[in-house]
Amino acid sequence: MRFAPTWLVVLGLVAPTMACKGQPFRPDAKQDALQDAYDPPWWNPTPGEARNFDIQLTAPFDVTPARAMYILELWDVVPTATMIDYGDGDPVAVPAGVLAGTIAELHARTPSTIVICRVNTGAIRLTDPDARKFPGFEASPPNRPTAPTADSVIGWSTTEAEANERFLDIRAGSRARFTAILFKRFDLAKTIGCDGIAADKNDAIAYETTINHGFGAIPIREHTSWNEEVAAQAHTRELSVGMRNGYTITAQSDELSDDFDWLWADRCAEYADCDQARPFLDDSRAVFAVDYDLDDAGEPNTKTTTCNRWRDANIIDGIIKTAALDKTRDACN
Repeated sequence: MRFAPTWLVVLGLVAPTMACKGQPFRPDAKQDALQDAYDPPWWNPTPGEARNFDIQLTAPFDVTPARAMYILELWDVVPTATMIDYGDGDPVAVPAGVLAGTIAELHARTPSTIVICRVNTGAIRLTDPDARKFPGFEASPPNRPTAPTADSVIGWSTTEAEANERFLDIRAGSRARFTAILFKRFDLAKTIGCDGIAADKNDAIAYETTINHGFGAIPIREHTSWNEEVAAQAHTRELSVGMRNGYTITAQSDELSDDFDWLWADRCAEYADCDQARPFLDDSRAVFAVDYDLDDAGEPNTKTTTCNRWRDANIIDGIIKTAALDKTRDACN
């Protein structure tokens, strides 16, 4: 068994300059051919380029199969014990992850494997190493139906059954209270060698008619602008960035396909809405479709139906997983 060294790497302050949309890092894909030819310094996959991909966020893991790309949890792939410095005299200690050394191993393969680190940007887990830095943190903050405290950016749980993962208050008036903390996660990803970010839980607006997030209605413009900020922050660090879900929100899907490099679309075959990922495909952005062996009601999904619906929507990058997103993987023939 290989053990990571115990020395600490100090992750210092990074204060990147925000770019206006599409400049200077990513010209709008709908502009003229000269700008369309721009080749950004980060991974920018076209459909089919990483068809042999996988996503593993929980144990059991198995990264021995040769894949073009893996999506792995940021905290799991931290190679050595690390300190995140916020410049306030109160750094956060991040332990080596359960997959310590994996990034180096995957990068050493021929051809090198792209490593995308999944990062919660619209929510936090109360057990995250940096959770205590977010205003309103406590071991068990208020959950529905009790409103978050006035000074908190930590809202209600992302599912009724799991109280540990909590929405963040992404409304424009609240962001300044936590973005400097949140985007330290991007600094960490860059430092440890992640090739990109899978930005997760940014689709809080989709929950407003069912589970809700604790902060009232979020205007669509503010929801979209948060996604734009997340993408810009990744690109400022020259990291590839993908959007997880949110593509069914018609008012923002076309616009955000210009900001994100690729899309992670959950259950689009199950809900027969893969066509709504069309703006990404039209911009030659890869759409990584992930459907599951069981549907939301716990009934088996049919592989034939799943594969046919992907094909009908011209999606060629699709895998079938368990809800746990462990090593289990299936794909169309």
